[in-house]
Amino acid sequence: MMQRRVTSQTAAFAAMLILTATQAAQAIAQTANSNAGLQGGQDGIFDAILATPNYRTPVLPDSGIATAPGLEQAVPAPQFTLNVLAPALYNSNAQFLSSGGSQTLEGSPLVRLGWASQLFDTPIRVSGAASLETERFVNAPGAAIDYIRTSARAQYINPADDQDYSPFLSYVPRLDFDPTFANNFATRQDLALGLDKVFNFDGGFNRIPTSSNSSSEAVWSFGFGVGGQRRFRDPPPQSYAFFFSPSASYVISEEWNASFSVPITRRWFEMFNDVSQRNLTLEPTAVLEYVIPSGWLGGANAARMLGTPAIDFVAGVERNWSNLSPATYTQWRVGVVLKTGWRF
Repeated sequence: MMQRRVTSQTAAFAAMLILTATQAAQAIAQTANSNAGLQGGQDGIFDAILATPNYRTPVLPDSGIATAPGLEQAVPAPQFTLNVLAPALYNSNAQFLSSGGSQTLEGSPLVRLGWASQLFDTPIRVSGAASLETERFVNAPGAAIDYIRTSARAQYINPADDQDYSPFLSYVPRLDFDPTFANNFATRQDLALGLDKVFNFDGGFNRIPTSSNSSSEAVWSFGFGVGGQRRFRDPPPQSYAFFFSPSASYVISEEWNASFSVPITRRWFEMFNDVSQRNLTLEPTAVLEYVIPSGWLGGANAARMLGTPAIDFVAGVERNWSNLSPATYTQWRVGVVLKTGWRF
């Protein structure tokens, strides 16, 4: 009886998340803003930071990177996760321009609350999240932008093998604002269908046998995500995309780990103002992470209260090729990020 009540509440909460996200994305009219254009956002770099092989700092099992902790594992009980990221970065091109973009220091904090649970007694894990994100620049104040990003995801999990093929369906609306969460000038809604696959190895590059939690024993992990996406955007144009995201991670020691990912996206925009745009985007990102020892923070309980903090050293580049020369750009981001997480 208790199990039925919990699973019913789980399903109701998942439905509420999806309905709320849909209504939020459709509720507000937008105006164009040439600063953000059709690009912009911090999705890739935040995914890379939250996908490091760190099982001590809690993260939501929802990511565009296949080697992210827990992405292909079942959730034994409904859980809430709160993550806060505090980056300090060098940005080579704050406006995503083909030339002449501002080189500047950037502060782009993230606050994300997420929830995950199994759907009744099925192997489907459902999750949802809502995040507040801002971008602020020292030498380019006109490029500042705020985001509200929500998500809902349903993913098949093999309860006996967390290295199995793991298909998923995701819905990610994002609202773009002038500072500070003032004028909502653009909204996009991404509907994606894809699958993840990961391969886990020990320190001697021996394949770890399949189990429900083989990733916690892994020293090396290699994986990929692949799929298709439909993007609805207001103001237009709408677009379709194919994505392929190979990734790798390495557990160096209890405190140190490293990861590398290369999301690749081919995007086709619908005809708009007699123009049909085509983009190819690569976003290679490397992360070296140091998990602060709990002894430095006053013990395990104190570390958990502080969010089991980690320091991430990040280097990433976003390179976009387009049939429209103004949409071709390169943007480097290099810096340090304070990463924290709590689970309830």
